[in-house]
Amino acid sequence: MQEMTMRTTDRRSMFALAAALGAGAALPAAARPLDQVLSSRRLRAGINPTLPPFGTFNDRNQIDGFDADIAREIARRMNIELEIVQVGSPDRIPFLQADRIDIVLGAITRTVERALVIDYTQPLHTQSMVVLTKASGTAVPINAPADLNNRAVRLVQVRGTVGVPWIQANAAQAQVTLLDNYPDCFRALAQGRADAMVDVAESVVIPMRNFQGVQWRILDQVLASFWVGIGVQKGNTGLRDVLNVVLFEMHRSGFVNTTWEKWFGVPMTTPIPFNPMF
Repeated sequence: MQEMTMRTTDRRSMFALAAALGAGAALPAAARPLDQVLSSRRLRAGINPTLPPFGTFNDRNQIDGFDADIAREIARRMNIELEIVQVGSPDRIPFLQADRIDIVLGAITRTVERALVIDYTQPLHTQSMVVLTKASGTAVPINAPADLNNRAVRLVQVRGTVGVPWIQANAAQAQVTLLDNYPDCFRALAQGRADAMVDVAESVVIPMRNFQGVQWRILDQVLASFWVGIGVQKGNTGLRDVLNVVLFEMHRSGFVNTTWEKWFGVPMTTPIPFNPMF
C-alpha cells in the first residue's frame, strides 16, 4: 500500500511538471549548482523585455528595466558577470527547467502551482491589486471598492487578469466589459465608456502615463497583495540560499526600493517587510 501511494504521488508530480513545461516537453536538465555558477563567473538571468518597466528595450536595443538593474546588482555582489537571456511569460519556466538560465525574473508571482515545479527566493517585490478610476466623470462617485457593486458602474477589464474573479465576488452588480489588452481598457476609461478597472498597480502605472490629459485616481485601499520572488530550478538550494542573503542585503541597503522608484516613479504600494530570516 505504501509503494502504491508513492507511485501515485510521483505521477501527480510528473503531471504538474508536464503542465508547467507544456505538452510534450522533456524532463528538466540538471541545473548548474552554485559552484558551477561561480566557477564559470557567469549568472544567466531570464528577463522579459515586453513587460515594462520590469523589462524593456532601451535606445540601444538592449534589455533594461527594474529586473535588469536587480540582476546586475546581484551579479555584482556575487562578483561574477551577468548574462541577460530574453524570455517571455510562456517560456520562462521551461527555460529554467532546461538549464538555459540560472534565475528568472519578470514579476513571477509566487503561486502553489509554480512552487510545485520551481523554487522561489524570498520576495523581491510585491504586486498590489487596486481600483483605478477617475477623479470625475464616472457614473456614480467611486470613493471605496464597495462603490463598484452598483448597477450603474461600468467596469472594464483585461480577460484573464486577477481583477476578474475579484469583481465576480465583490462587484457582481456592476456592468463588466472584458477586452483583450490594456491599451483598449485605458482608451475606454479615458473616453468615458467605462468608470473603473481592478488590477495590480504595477500593470496600470505605466499605461496611465500615456493618457496624460485624464485625471486618474487610484483608491488607497489595497484589495490583495501578491508576493514576487526570483525563480530557480527545483532543488537548486545552494544558489537559492545565496540569492536570499544577497536579496536581504539589497533590501537592507535600500537598493531594491530605490530601483523600484527609479523605474515606477512611485514607492512600492505594499513594501517588503524587513526580515532577517531572508
